[in-house]
Amino acid sequence: MKPAVASVALVLAFSGLALSAQEKPAGDGIIIELPKFVVTDSRELPQPESWRYGTMPGFEVLSNASAKGTQRLLRDFDMFRQALSLIWPMPQRISQPTALIICGKGAKFDKFIPTGKVSADTAFASLFLKKATQTAIVIDLESTTLNVLDLGNTDAGTDNTTISVEHDKQLYREYVRYLLSGNEPRLPAWFEEGLSQIIMRMQVDKRYIEFAKLEDPNTISAAAGLIAQMNEANAAAGGGADGDAATLAGAPAEDRDFPAALRRRALLPLQKFFDVTHDSPEATNTLGNNRWGKQAYAFVHLCLYGYKGKYQKQFMTFLQRSAREPVTEAMFKECFRFPNKNGTFKEMSYKDMLMEIRSYCDFTVYEAKIFKATGKEDLVIPPKPLELRDATQSEIGRIKGETLVLAGHDKLARAELIAPYQRGEREADLLAALGLYDRTHEEPERARKFLEAAFNAKTKRPDAGLELARLRYADANAKPAGSGGALSAAQTTAILEPLLAVRRSPPHMPALYDLVADTWMRSEAKPKRDDVMVLIDGAQLFPTRMKLIYVAANFAADVNELQAAHALADHGIKYTTDPAGKKRFEDLKATLPPAPPPEPSAMPPSDAKAAPVTKKK
Repeated sequence: MKPAVASVALVLAFSGLALSAQEKPAGDGIIIELPKFVVTDSRELPQPESWRYGTMPGFEVLSNASAKGTQRLLRDFDMFRQALSLIWPMPQRISQPTALIICGKGAKFDKFIPTGKVSADTAFASLFLKKATQTAIVIDLESTTLNVLDLGNTDAGTDNTTISVEHDKQLYREYVRYLLSGNEPRLPAWFEEGLSQIIMRMQVDKRYIEFAKLEDPNTISAAAGLIAQMNEANAAAGGGADGDAATLAGAPAEDRDFPAALRRRALLPLQKFFDVTHDSPEATNTLGNNRWGKQAYAFVHLCLYGYKGKYQKQFMTFLQRSAREPVTEAMFKECFRFPNKNGTFKEMSYKDMLMEIRSYCDFTVYEAKIFKATGKEDLVIPPKPLELRDATQSEIGRIKGETLVLAGHDKLARAELIAPYQRGEREADLLAALGLYDRTHEEPERARKFLEAAFNAKTKRPDAGLELARLRYADANAKPAGSGGALSAAQTTAILEPLLAVRRSPPHMPALYDLVADTWMRSEAKPKRDDVMVLIDGAQLFPTRMKLIYVAANFAADVNELQAAHALADHGIKYTTDPAGKKRFEDLKATLPPAPPPEPSAMPPSDAKAAPVTKKK
């Protein structure tokens, strides 16, 4: 087994069920009486809204934009995802559906901007929101331009206080951030932004894909060029001098590539640049005064595509280290060092790299990547229009409510979640969302009722199953019914029931397997072979969870899965950093009988991320 690491090497790959007031019985046969909410303020129950709902792989779509505008945006998004999968063969990360909210009218977008992120220097056209396993992308399809502070752009015919919004690119940017956010440990904010800026500008056609190409920094938009010509003609005719004709206002600025965006603008000192975190204003708002974002674009593009890959090797080392330790100039120099002819090494300082980035902005030397279809088959297949239907009030309240939670607007979120429930909606995932909200806000009794009802209504949400199991585990631990203070077989079954029901549903959560292990350790019952295989699967999926691996190794030995027991013990000995923990694995290894030779016909686990563990047929 190898511990999980950030998949930075991949970067180079492209260098229903309704319930009544008295609910159905829970797993232990108890009738669940769901909570009743009393409305004391008319504002607590929002007026019903009209939204459209659809699904696409990995996403639940909620849109109040026109059907035509929504389908066009999602058609282009589907083609973008196809193209990205060809040039960036990233393994599919299983995750529960992400909410994709498209705001097309009624100024709905502003409500989702996170708490504390609005200021005079911010301009948002899209959002990526994440907490634990929940994620959401919100697109402002209503706004075509945004007011910003002076961009520092001196192009003729351009208004530096407004910027045009390219909705497709903003969706692509947030999607890339979503993909990268799944790395453990999470990659630095500057890398996520730089790579997002590169990928969002990818040109996609049925027959070709053009990647990492930069625009000519001397070009301006057609509208800006026309306005500039008209103002020049007006000035030449004397209209501007004596006031007979007003000067036309400039066209909105465009989101430019870094050679144009950083022209005549000072670069940020590198330590300040690297210190920006994922939650910093610079990282959450890259429209407008986006110097940090464009510098991230320039730095990542330089190191991946500039000068025939001159910096690629050093950059990958730096990226790996910066994901797990603080960035300092000393660490930077250790990574960016180059051999001299006399056997010594030359190290790049922050000053050296800033000069290199500035030079690259002024005179880019790089190689773009172009992928072309060679036969009759197209590279990218335009999809059929996404089927949209009227969203139920349950879907609207759940998706909006949970997205507002991600944005930190808990009071608004509660109102959105409760409204469909008060109107009589009892859809399984709505009940799960209400239970998770109450669990987070320290209402365990009410949360338990909602989660039990959601589980009986067959919700597939893993987070709901996990939280229900945690509540059952806490109850069982408080009053263990087994001999000697252990959990009884019935208590064990009740705890494991929701965990096993959602285990195969995305996402795979380490906490789920941790709780399975803790439950068996506290139980008077002994796990059977199939139960142990669940623990082994968890150890393979999360090879850095040393406690889980130790428990799985012990139980594997108990059911005579000696190949697995030895492999898990060896992994613990090799990768445990704690001396006491390492000795535990060594002592376990010493007690194991010799492992039989692997069976020739045995197949390794299909989803293993570690050394093969042979499973008996």
